[in-house]
Amino acid sequence: MKASTKNAPVERRKHKRFVLGGDPIAVTFVTDSSPHLVMAGKVIDIGHGGLALFHFGGRLPLKDSLELDIILPGGMSATKRRLRGNSMWDITVHGESRARRCGIRFRNLTDDQKALVEDLIRNHTPAAES
Repeated sequence: MKASTKNAPVERRKHKRFVLGGDPIAVTFVTDSSPHLVMAGKVIDIGHGGLALFHFGGRLPLKDSLELDIILPGGMSATKRRLRGNSMWDITVHGESRARRCGIRFRNLTDDQKALVEDLIRNHTPAAES
C-alpha cells in the first residue's frame, strides 16, 4: 500500500542537505538583532544553500541576519571564512526546555566560503564519503 503524501511538508530547498557524522562541528554566531551576544551551537546538517543547528540561546527572529564562525573538530577555527546567512526557522526541540533547532540560509558567500562549505560536506558527512 502506498503511503499518503497529502500531509507531507513540501521540500523547498534547492540544495541537498548532508547530515554530519563523526566529530561534532560547532559554530559561534551573532545576529543583527543582538550583535553583542555571542551564541553557540552544533551543526546538524549542511548543504550548499544553508545549514541546521542546535542551540541553547533565545528564539532567533525570522530572517534575522547572522554571522557564523565554524569551529572544526580539534578546535581549529575557520574565523577567516566566516559565513553569513539568515534565520529561516527556529523551533523548540521537543522535550527540552531550552534547546532549540534552527535553519540558516547562506547569503552572499564568497568563493572561499563556498569552498569551506564544500570541504565540510566532503570531509564531515557520511553520505558524501561513500
